[in-house]
Amino acid sequence: MNGKQVVNFMAYIAVALIAVVLIVGKLLGWLVNPNILNLLNTIAQIIAYIITAVYAFCFAKSKRNVGWMIAYIIFVVLIIVFVGLNIAGIVKAFQA
Repeated sequence: MNGKQVVNFMAYIAVALIAVVLIVGKLLGWLVNPNILNLLNTIAQIIAYIITAVYAFCFAKSKRNVGWMIAYIIFVVLIIVFVGLNIAGIVKAFQA
């Protein structure tokens, strides 16, 4: 598999996970621990963020101005920080 095929496959997996979380949440929400649904949803979001970041990197790299790459790095760091805070909240919920 080349790089583009890997990213496309990751997008497919993210869409599948989101669909499963939505279906299970609506149909079997009373049966499944909501923390597990939150965890699966977070995993799907992380995959989607990675895919978006890969394509955004290609865009920023194609620009000749270094400002695009600096902004890209700042945006990615912010995403990592806030997703990390979200994961920390999920871990606390499992420990409670």
